[in-house]
Amino acid sequence: MYKLSIDLNEYLQLSERINQVVSDIPRDQLQWKKNETVWSITEVLTHLLDHAFVVNFRLREVLSGSSVQLPAFNQDEWIKGQYANEGNITELLETYRSVLQYNGQLLRRLKNDDWHKSGISPKNQEVTVEEIIQSFISHVYHHIKQIKRITDDFNISVQIERGNHE
Repeated sequence: MYKLSIDLNEYLQLSERINQVVSDIPRDQLQWKKNETVWSITEVLTHLLDHAFVVNFRLREVLSGSSVQLPAFNQDEWIKGQYANEGNITELLETYRSVLQYNGQLLRRLKNDDWHKSGISPKNQEVTVEEIIQSFISHVYHHIKQIKRITDDFNISVQIERGNHE
């Protein structure tokens, strides 16, 4: 029997990990941007949800046996075009949890051979279902670190602002 290199429970717990990171962050900080060229925490969360939708489509395309190249997406334009910084955090987190749960149902049904099915990534590289999910997990952890950096930058800016007013 094939042993997956990924832990499906880790995948299913990603939304809870994100919730833990953002649960105590005030709304004004969630929408704060160091400058206009970087994302806010709200925009990062919107991107993670967008990415989940794209990965879900890619996954289903590979499982269907399609030979088309898997789609890319212009993440910055998607964020800008949907006014992501105006999004409701609670709704984003609930939707993200639901999407991961729905996808988790599919992943639990897969047979060993399904994990080896492959498609062509937007970078013209062959990727398996297992690699798509592992990449998804890594991508989420990358953005969790980004959220922590944004929080640190916010706190530094508050300290600087206080120092300027004393």
